Amino acid sequence: MKKLYMLLTLISSPYMYCQTYTIGLQYYASGNGCHAARYSWDFRADGNLIDGFSSGGNSMNVSGTQTYTVPNYTDFTFYLSTYCNGLNGSFDCDRNESDSFSAKNLLWAGPLLYLNGCNGMVAMTSFKPDVTIKNLDNDSPSEICAGFQLSLAAFPAGFPEEAYHWQYSLNNQATWVDVPAYIGGVKTNNTATPTFSMQELLGTNHVNYLNKVIYFRLGYAHGAFSTPLPLTYSPCAPIVTGIDYDPPLCNGNTIPKIAVLFDRKLENDEFLSIIYIVDKNNGAISNQYYNVLFDATEPTKYFFYNINPLVDKSTYQIAYQAQKGTVNKGTTTSMAEFTYNDPAKMVFKITDRTIPTCFGAEDGTIDIEIASGTGSYNFYVDNVLRNSTTTKIDDLHYKIMGLKANPSGYDIKVTDKNNCLDLTAND
Repeated sequence: MKKLYMLLTLISSPYMYCQTYTIGLQYYASGNGCHAARYSWDFRADGNLIDGFSSGGNSMNVSGTQTYTVPNYTDFTFYLSTYCNGLNGSFDCDRNESDSFSAKNLLWAGPLLYLNGCNGMVAMTSFKPDVTIKNLDNDSPSEICAGFQLSLAAFPAGFPEEAYHWQYSLNNQATWVDVPAYIGGVKTNNTATPTFSMQELLGTNHVNYLNKVIYFRLGYAHGAFSTPLPLTYSPCAPIVTGIDYDPPLCNGNTIPKIAVLFDRKLENDEFLSIIYIVDKNNGAISNQYYNVLFDATEPTKYFFYNINPLVDKSTYQIAYQAQKGTVNKGTTTSMAEFTYNDPAKMVFKITDRTIPTCFGAEDGTIDIEIASGTGSYNFYVDNVLRNSTTTKIDDLHYKIMGLKANPSGYDIKVTDKNNCLDLTAND
């Protein structure tokens, strides 16, 4: 697996020493309908004045937009004062308003600050931390291999955790999805340095995005904080395209063979450092093999032979990791799967018999009931096939006919179509 990076990487980053917000502001005021008008606003953070504006008069008509870069303040406040002495004494209006929001609220909810007075308004139009993001894998900064841990990082540190809200897009940035808050009990969102694999993020659907670009960013539904980071999700290994599973024919038999089909040959100096069969339901691992090369005669297949017992009715997949030279490459679990079903045991019983009617006669019978097995069936008396003298009553009941007396009894054998058998000795 690729190495994880220590927090020291962040501490030594030149980005971390300047936490600032970029804030957009818009305002508007008019003296229309007023003998006299006044309008002013202040924008403050943690008690510090960021900017202010004032105007007045019956011909007042002002508007504007501003952009500010400010330090990492905790709380932001608008103050608005407006006055209008109405024409012809129609009305008088004198209002003084204020509103405050914390940086945390403005980060996750968007630019909430807005005040509207007698004859004007002031509004925050944008609020974002000045952050950048990167993939900490300097060897492959624009790629993530299947099975590897992706270590993202946001710079600088020191903002409220809401500034480090990670999202990803699977459809070329048309829509954005929040990274889960926790994956496997580890915090993976609202943190400056999340770590996870694509399998953990996307589940079994991750294979649908191999060789495609996945984008990451900081932000919320109301907008992005950072420039999107494109990462190509690469298998970095051959991909399983199918599994040819030869089931056992009889109860208790071993599986003859499992052939795993891949989409390509192994490259020069490439091999599977491990391949194994894994239970889809509980992750139990069996039949592990190491340092595997494909058969030269079938260079896109790997064959499991001498397969250790599997659990009846369980579904299995193939998991593996590629290696090229001394470098670990992609690790993945196949979407292809198979279900192991131990065939039903061939079981029958004798339900009735008739003895020959007289000495030397060959009109004795034995009635057979099939309890379990896979038809069609073969019937043997003392190891001699007697299908021609066996009458089918229904799918489970048969009568062996044409038997003569035998003081020692008969050895009866029944096999099914897979030549699975049940033996019993009968008088």
